[in-house]
Amino acid sequence: MRITRLLLIATSTFAISVSAATFNPPDDEFIEAAASIGMTGENWETPEYIASAMPHVYKFSHSYTLHKGDYVHELGKSKKPLDLNGIMVQEFDGPISARDFLLNRMQNHNAVILQGGKILHEHYGNGLDEFSTHLDMSVSKSFTAMAAAIAVGKGALDWNDKAIEYVPELKGTAFETATVQEVSDMRTAVVLAGGTAEKYWDTRLSDAQGYYGEEKSEPYPNGTLDFFPLIIKRQNYAMGEKYDYQDVNSELLGLIVDRATGNSFTEILEKDLLQKVGVAADAHFMSDKKGLAMGSTGMNMATKDLARVGLLFLNEGKNAKGEQVLPASFVSALWEGNDAVRSAWLKGKEVALAPGYYKDQFRVLEVGEHRILAMIGVNGQVCAMHKETGTVIALNGAYPMAETPRFATMQFHQFVPAVLDALATR
Repeated sequence: MRITRLLLIATSTFAISVSAATFNPPDDEFIEAAASIGMTGENWETPEYIASAMPHVYKFSHSYTLHKGDYVHELGKSKKPLDLNGIMVQEFDGPISARDFLLNRMQNHNAVILQGGKILHEHYGNGLDEFSTHLDMSVSKSFTAMAAAIAVGKGALDWNDKAIEYVPELKGTAFETATVQEVSDMRTAVVLAGGTAEKYWDTRLSDAQGYYGEEKSEPYPNGTLDFFPLIIKRQNYAMGEKYDYQDVNSELLGLIVDRATGNSFTEILEKDLLQKVGVAADAHFMSDKKGLAMGSTGMNMATKDLARVGLLFLNEGKNAKGEQVLPASFVSALWEGNDAVRSAWLKGKEVALAPGYYKDQFRVLEVGEHRILAMIGVNGQVCAMHKETGTVIALNGAYPMAETPRFATMQFHQFVPAVLDALATR
């Protein structure tokens, strides 16, 4: 198997030409139209433009189209719909309806709430409908991990392997001794360059990717691949000991899947995940100019389709037809966690949000009596799963600030618990 991996690494890059997912250049017509209101690839994420940009962000960069299949999982409507006007959220200035709280204070665009596989509530705003795509931000990380899990299930990848076995370019970097599992759990604790108040991450990564427009990627002829060798320092923790949320881990995980399978991991997402789930609309996954999909932030998909994916985690990885889409062992490991990820969580800053852990690009949060498995992205993107009530809550929005304690509290200590409490008493 090692020989096969080395041959794949030596002979393949990202197999744009053979991937079923369609590789697309930036959309020049859209970019010109966006410029008419002053929106560019560089400023789309600012408070002034983020709501306008959210349905279209993939058009600023290279991207893959992930085509829906012939099978669509039709979601029936519950005989007991959920009225968000009748659920009260306790806020600092008194009770407010969950609908007003979601739309006005959380700046939500779309919401789909399922229970038992049926639609309890759905709404779409900002000019969108149930088939419209929306940037999912770091919810994308969970999709990258799902691609990795499927690759593991196929025997192309092993969680316990060293990442460097798939990416020899990691020699001499801070990732040199990391396992695939440690990368997936964000337990590498590498040291990145400081960002700015507005962009708090290592902006060399987003520049190399072309995340804020292709012009930014010009100093990086090999795209994201030129970023990894820059990461040579680690924090004062043993590899695997501390959870530290860093986008570069998700990008590396995506690259590992590409190298292990010989194709862009978006092909797995299209054929082995979305088409088997039965999504109703094409999705788009942003990419650098060389075809390496943006594993930390690339997914643009319909909110209702995000909810369809969420159902897998309430059904041991099976779709509505009973087919095993995600390995059952992967899904159960997410729900169960382990001592390593629980200990690593205690050393990270997110421990202030709630008890829990981060595993394979998912969070498990224990909020009051609720144990929530969640895919989370900044500015209001989330897919939260709750076993006890059989609930999926999928949200997409455009909150104008990223990673604020205020928004994390609104999302996981106010809105989601209010909905779950209401469902638990029905």
